[in-house]
Amino acid sequence: MSNLNEYICTIPFNSLELHNNTYFLCCPSWLNKSISKKDYQLNEVWNSDPVVDIRESILDGTFKYCDKKMCPHLSKVIKYNIPAGPIVKKESTHKYKSIIEVNAPENIVMNFDRTCNYKCPSCRIDLIVENSKGIERIQKTIDEIDEYYSHNLKTIYITGTGDPFVSVGFRNYLRNFNPKKYPKLEKIHLHTNASMWNKEMWDSMPNIHKYVKTCEISIDAATKETYETKTRIGGNWENLISNLEFISTIPKLNRIKTSFVVQDTNYHEMKLFHEIMYNIFGNKVSIFFGKITNWGTFTDKEFITKKIWDTDHPLHKDFLNEFNYVYKLHKVYHNMYEFIDKNNKKSLI
Repeated sequence: MSNLNEYICTIPFNSLELHNNTYFLCCPSWLNKSISKKDYQLNEVWNSDPVVDIRESILDGTFKYCDKKMCPHLSKVIKYNIPAGPIVKKESTHKYKSIIEVNAPENIVMNFDRTCNYKCPSCRIDLIVENSKGIERIQKTIDEIDEYYSHNLKTIYITGTGDPFVSVGFRNYLRNFNPKKYPKLEKIHLHTNASMWNKEMWDSMPNIHKYVKTCEISIDAATKETYETKTRIGGNWENLISNLEFISTIPKLNRIKTSFVVQDTNYHEMKLFHEIMYNIFGNKVSIFFGKITNWGTFTDKEFITKKIWDTDHPLHKDFLNEFNYVYKLHKVYHNMYEFIDKNNKKSLI
């Protein structure tokens, strides 16, 4: 077992995640302490009391607001006592100070538009599309980001709650992107279902091309039937594959993460998913297999059926057979370290 007091997670010290009514310092599935926009304006939140409290929970080694099983980085540190992703050792005073003394966020996660063309059961019950008033709100938030934080931003992440190409607000932002507002910007990270990321869409956003070096594509299936009827209701498998093949040709895009939310309806396709993604993207790709989270779309009874990784699930042993093969494959990430034998460190990333 690791001593977490030896480590620091850099994310709460350099990142701010904006949702419709709340702020977070990390993915809410991993660190779910929220800060209400009713209590703090955007220009006030970065060093607010709740934010300081979260950072202190990292500095004192308790990580008390973090879900130690859902966070893939923290669960790896706990399992193997080695740094993982944004979690680093507190071994260099200079480096340590450079992490904790950031006066403005370097990374902004734009999660304040849930517009998407799919109603994936793991995410939502109905289609969510912003109306004209919502689009105005989104633009106002972007304007505030530009006013308070654009001078310091190194990374812009769009979006973990919807789709950047489907959202009118985000699509317009990307099409009219002005690099002069972001003198330190190094990267725009797009998180998408890829259903609308085709050549025509990409060509309409020329100013972002040099910044889009990484992306995440959420898919959750490896067959047409599962994709269209289980995980991406309303999706089109052939269209997805065509778009993925186009995305693989984008020159600056050198790291492509494909994600797969593991549940009862798709766990048996994990091996096939890995094979398909590598056939399309080659060594550019990494693959994340993550436990399904209940965002309020399932009843407690339904969620018991969905969480195939639960040891009490009747198909848990079948899941383990699939997982024990897949986790050893090249560039596979996950948050299921508790199912790996403690002496087996193969495929650690």
